[in-house]
Amino acid sequence: MSTTLASPKRLTIASVPVVGMIITPFLPFVSTPTLWLGLPSAVVWMALMIVATVAALQIIERTYLREGGAELDRLEAEQSAAAAAAGTVTEAH
Repeated sequence: MSTTLASPKRLTIASVPVVGMIITPFLPFVSTPTLWLGLPSAVVWMALMIVATVAALQIIERTYLREGGAELDRLEAEQSAAAAAAGTVTEAH
């Protein structure tokens, strides 16, 4: 597995709830005037898609960190800090 944050597997995981939101008007069990738990079915469906989005982002973050993403983030932060320090020193002179 790649420690690149935007790997194909992670993009696929993130796309599932997005596709669920996009196809909402075309789903017959959501677009009919029915109530689920006392609420319109579309409202419940979108709430489920929001929860699915949060779950997908958690899965993506955990797999990224498990594969060494924390170390890559730390190195990138150090490089950014060094570049910012070099930029401010150069601007002062």
